[in-house]
Amino acid sequence: MDVVTAAQPGPRRPSTQPALPPARARVAALLDELGANTTLAALAERVGGHPNATRAHLDALVQDGRATAQPLPRSGPGRPALGWTLTADGRRAIAGDPSTAAYAEIVQVMVSHLAEVPESQELAHSIGVAWGTERVDDPSREALIGVLADLGFDPEEDGDTIRLRACPILDAATEHPEVVCAIHQGLVSGASGSTGVRLLPFAEPGACRIDVA
Repeated sequence: MDVVTAAQPGPRRPSTQPALPPARARVAALLDELGANTTLAALAERVGGHPNATRAHLDALVQDGRATAQPLPRSGPGRPALGWTLTADGRRAIAGDPSTAAYAEIVQVMVSHLAEVPESQELAHSIGVAWGTERVDDPSREALIGVLADLGFDPEEDGDTIRLRACPILDAATEHPEVVCAIHQGLVSGASGSTGVRLLPFAEPGACRIDVA
């Protein structure tokens, strides 16, 4: 008699470790680049922003077994500085998930197709609004910053300005800014809960800018 298994029809996901959040992946990649026993000061200088945020990512990497921390030789009075080193698991985590490449290709194809559709910008904006609204329970400026950080935009607050120092789909945005940037404007509006928060794509060297009304 044949044995019937309860396996679900269809393929499985590629065998990978859980993906790192974009901001933590950037910290891990820089840690790998800087080498063993990198100090918080050296890493935070490359990452930018407040060192406490970098420290939080480092602590999370250590907790997950993706980095180690050990005291460095004393250079003076006081507690010795710690040196962080990426582990083999950490390097595998930043090596790349095959699903990521597949999703990137799908996004590129969808954006190219959407660019040919009548009223593509309006449609793209509505997609972004739905995206932003679904990402947060209580739309606000704080919620927007959290969403942007989680998605890899590397936001930097400066008064009524938020600079986006990275773009997770930069290739698509460069090729079809009228579509991608309209999606991102909708994302900003949906997550912030305000139509007065304006995204200015490629507004300055090294960043897009959000002006908060």
